[in-house]
Amino acid sequence: MYLSVLLPSILALGALYKKKITLSGIIAAWLMGIIITYAGGIPAFIALALTFILTILSDKLKKDKDDECRNIYQIFSNVLTACVCTILFYIKNADIFMVMYYAVIGSSLADTFASSFGSLSKGEPRHPLTFKKMRKGESGAVSYLGVCASILAGFIIGAVYYVTTGYLTNYLIIILMGLLGAYFDSILGAYVQGKYQCKVCKKQVETPYHHDKECNLVKGLRFMNNDTVNLLNNVLVFIITYLLLK
Repeated sequence: MYLSVLLPSILALGALYKKKITLSGIIAAWLMGIIITYAGGIPAFIALALTFILTILSDKLKKDKDDECRNIYQIFSNVLTACVCTILFYIKNADIFMVMYYAVIGSSLADTFASSFGSLSKGEPRHPLTFKKMRKGESGAVSYLGVCASILAGFIIGAVYYVTTGYLTNYLIIILMGLLGAYFDSILGAYVQGKYQCKVCKKQVETPYHHDKECNLVKGLRFMNNDTVNLLNNVLVFIITYLLLK
């Protein structure tokens, strides 16, 4: 029991020291970390810690680092669904929910890797469905390097599950869901995430305010920001993984 509190506390203190998450975000991450470690065990915490550490490291690859300090909404959108998986595992004592946990966590890291490594791609990214060229950094844009990075993320997180259980089929499913999760995120980003035009610089941005001025919505839904897309993507991975293993 004490490790369920100690390990997330160490991770939270590290985030506080590095100033990578806001205080409210750290509290939320700490509480969900305790739940995940207690309900899912040490391997579940290792997967969570790997996701956090690799996310922070991959952020260094981005040219635009304005979003490095994550807030409580970003924490909930990326961790809440995974937390629910461990709670269901604890209640039902069914391995299917742990596979779902690793699939969801792997999907979150895969999306981050796809974005971070994809920013290094020399070629122009493509639309996830029409394959038309898109601007670098635009929501929904897909690159070959980003796809490879998303597979790598699923491989890393899935390895934690495989080492502790030895179930190869489920390991492959976790890798697959990492890739599909990142792809789902791109589709949602391309079609439903709100995109705005700044009234000052005329650039297309993803926030309703830019240069302290309200922007014009030019595409997508106003309430559908990046955090909402991430949460919806995690829920989709949750459902699809459950249906695959049921």
